[in-house]
Amino acid sequence: MADDTIPKTSQTHSTTDQAQTRNAFSYLPVSDAAIGLGFYLTGAGMDEVAPNAPYPQQHHPELYDFKWDQGRVLPEFQFVYVHQGRGEFESDEHGHIEVNAGTMILLFPGVWHRYRPMKETGWTEYWISIGGEMLFSLQNRGFLDPARPILRLSHSEKVVDQYKKIIDFVTRHPDQQPASLCAKALTITAEVLDETEHFGMTPETLADEVDPVTRKALLTIWNHSHRKLSVAMIAKQIGVTTRTLERHFRTTTGQSVLEHITGCRLDRARRMLRETTLPIKYIAYAAGFSSLSHMCRVFQRIESRTPSDYRAENHGRAE
Repeated sequence: MADDTIPKTSQTHSTTDQAQTRNAFSYLPVSDAAIGLGFYLTGAGMDEVAPNAPYPQQHHPELYDFKWDQGRVLPEFQFVYVHQGRGEFESDEHGHIEVNAGTMILLFPGVWHRYRPMKETGWTEYWISIGGEMLFSLQNRGFLDPARPILRLSHSEKVVDQYKKIIDFVTRHPDQQPASLCAKALTITAEVLDETEHFGMTPETLADEVDPVTRKALLTIWNHSHRKLSVAMIAKQIGVTTRTLERHFRTTTGQSVLEHITGCRLDRARRMLRETTLPIKYIAYAAGFSSLSHMCRVFQRIESRTPSDYRAENHGRAE
């Protein structure tokens, strides 16, 4: 999709001005071999923006440069991690939202967007530009979604360490892209996927201090909903009464515990129906339903069709 606009020559830039910003970045050449791998890096960098400093910097190539008033459309994916400070983000697919430290902003090819730090705080950002068939496949399968471009990462220091290693290498070797560099970018991508697997909400993204009961319950459900599981079993596992569990869970998620268990099982069944040719009876048990008839009743109630009809209409398609 973006191969026609992939930069074929490297460009490196690094500045330090303690009164305003510290930044370093490099755009990389992409070989046919790298494209053939299905995942490649096209650039990386960081900006340390002081309060009241101008943003964005105007030294990037025209393809990547932007002004807040105009925004920007990229030819590839970018993962922008806000390590410190606060800011704002807006895109055609998502609208406007404030972002805080610990936020990963996902930028998608062909999607208009803009972002910037708040003047009163500034921010420190790290970013990579990446492309390849693998990322488009993840987007087509729903793991990366332009409508969900904002994530809170659980392992921020691990992510920052990978960013720093990538940026250090590309600024010193702007004409090289070894497999080890792609591996570091894949590590960042894996951290992003860990947070998007359950539509951007994992136990780690729920504030531990606010509701540890719900957090523990979600972890139990997501890890064990393919087995026999009840509200009473979860309550006993995390050491609370069923009444306390239900109250905390509904306040946090807007669902009952049983509704969430059923939703996890239904999501698992949908995926297997779409992506495999396994017998439907096997899928029912693998997804965690007590019987095929139980799964059929849930499908009829929620999907208004049978599992067989769902498979016939969706097999081979990603949602």
